[in-house]
Amino acid sequence: MDLEARFRANHLLLVSARDRLQAAVDAGTANKQELTRLDTVRELLAPVSTAELDASGNVIEVQRYRRFWSVDPLGQGRAVEVLGDLSQADNLAVLVPGMGNSLESFSGQADRGEAIRHEAGPGTAVLVWLDYDSPQGIREAMSKDAALGAGPRLASFLSSLDDVKLPEAKVTLVGHSYGTDVVGQALLNGAHPDRVVLTGSPGIDKHVDQASDLVAPPTRLYVERAPGDYVSYTQWHGPDPAGFPDAIRMATNDPLARDTAISVHWHNEYYRTNSESLRNIGRVVRGDLSRITRTDTSPAQETKLAWGPGLRMLSGAASKVYDGMVAVTKPSRETAARHAAGPGGSRIPSRPPGPSRLPGSKQSRGAQR
Repeated sequence: MDLEARFRANHLLLVSARDRLQAAVDAGTANKQELTRLDTVRELLAPVSTAELDASGNVIEVQRYRRFWSVDPLGQGRAVEVLGDLSQADNLAVLVPGMGNSLESFSGQADRGEAIRHEAGPGTAVLVWLDYDSPQGIREAMSKDAALGAGPRLASFLSSLDDVKLPEAKVTLVGHSYGTDVVGQALLNGAHPDRVVLTGSPGIDKHVDQASDLVAPPTRLYVERAPGDYVSYTQWHGPDPAGFPDAIRMATNDPLARDTAISVHWHNEYYRTNSESLRNIGRVVRGDLSRITRTDTSPAQETKLAWGPGLRMLSGAASKVYDGMVAVTKPSRETAARHAAGPGGSRIPSRPPGPSRLPGSKQSRGAQR
């Protein structure tokens, strides 16, 4: 497979989409969605700065176009982006995002992919795989339909990597939120990665309650559940993988590194730079398995850490929403904190921004789930 030809073809596809959308703008016929998509396509076409090694082994900054394995600028939009040197990498990670994603939020997922790549270190490439129609809200995420359709597609994609990667390269499949269900369905459809990481999982299936239901030795299942992750607590799609007896439960916070590590709570912070959560993901990707830190905290302990009874109320309500019993929206962190603290409780500061792209790239828009 000629990777460079594939990258050029998808770049030209985006150029064609940009020109078509710009023509609609010039003609005065573009609607709001087309105006937004034009901005998105321009962002995807903008060169980015990356750190590369020259022939002498020196780190240099290189400007290049983004490399897309595939891209579809129509409808909700899909994309698979390659970060790093896919054909020469010793370690590959395939990141599968969850609900609330589209082409408009893709660059935010690419930021997460870059965070994983740099945490894993030299010799790592990451593929950000949004080649499915991500559920756009809780009602859609209640259904497994998107995951059932995406699972076989992801399994086929992993097989196609054998044509371009080094024979000895190790592949880690990383899923977040609804993306863990997509990963689970890929595994149930014959995908055979070397390692699997699930973060913030709502479960895979009601009949899947141990790692051996998904993977066979020597593949291992690594799971993260942060304090206050209401999605994991609801177990919307099945038993929480963080409770599987034969899974490796990784720590998201390191109590021995409070002065240097970033604290991780709730559902969307697993990929924060300088967090124990991201460090553990990087250790799995590069095969540094002996340095993984573990935890065995229970939901009761975690909800106490993450602002107590208010969060337990939230997770219970979210579970009822998933079951179709009531309709609520997720309160803000400040609201949940006030419930937890009671009258006169202190305000929880807003969460810091997620990891940024390398120098020269734009801040992304959209959901990070």
